[in-house]
Amino acid sequence: MSALDVVLEKFSETGWGVAARESVSGGRSVNPSRVDLVRGKQRFLLLAYAWKITHEGKGRTGMNYRIQTTRSHEGDLLHEEGRQTVGFGVDADREVIAAFDGWTKRATGSSSSVHIDRATLDKAAADGFAVEEPHWDSRAAARYSDAHLLLPWISDQQAARTAAVQPLEYVISDDEATVVADLWNSAPAAWLRQNDRLVLANREGNDLLDTAIWRITDLKVKTVTKEGRNPRRNVTFTCRRYGRVTTVHKATFLAGLTKREPTP
Repeated sequence: MSALDVVLEKFSETGWGVAARESVSGGRSVNPSRVDLVRGKQRFLLLAYAWKITHEGKGRTGMNYRIQTTRSHEGDLLHEEGRQTVGFGVDADREVIAAFDGWTKRATGSSSSVHIDRATLDKAAADGFAVEEPHWDSRAAARYSDAHLLLPWISDQQAARTAAVQPLEYVISDDEATVVADLWNSAPAAWLRQNDRLVLANREGNDLLDTAIWRITDLKVKTVTKEGRNPRRNVTFTCRRYGRVTTVHKATFLAGLTKREPTP
């Protein structure tokens, strides 16, 4: 059985029928596949990737795990209108399924990995369900017998998002802004989609560069290569003014919105 076979079997065993399943490539590869999960009037339309969970391997210390995100197509993880891209990992030893948001991890590279803590897998095996923070780059995991508990978490990933971005550069012109950020170093940037909201934070994560809340109207990702350095991925957000931050407690407001721990 493929990893996707296992995932869908466990959803079926917890009451969710697989109304449709189709490989996007049309060949033997299941990554990705269009999957429709149905229970009564509830329906999830997914673009699903699935792999086995393995140990992090050579070159890394510790005892954590990874989902090696190889796929049959070139470029980033795919997205389709009307479907939600979700990555699954199968830990057969613990009988646990993990899930991650495909949008957040879309630009990690064709052979990169999504890492997951041993503690998350252990907790899911013991308690039935676990979530690994931070919320802007989270993973969820559930026991085979509790696979249905992943679906509310998957549904929650569709909610509107707000995050603080530490920009490489930005330009504000009246009610419009252009913000450029490193997709990997300013990690919440990868989490944000069109129509989500952002604020601009300083490098320390304890103050705002601007008091506006910006709504993202468009975004583009490009690879930037500098001589003697590895390629990076930058994202450019085109934004319109949405609101304003009124609190004087900027560090408190930014807590949880940025990758960096706010400093006093």
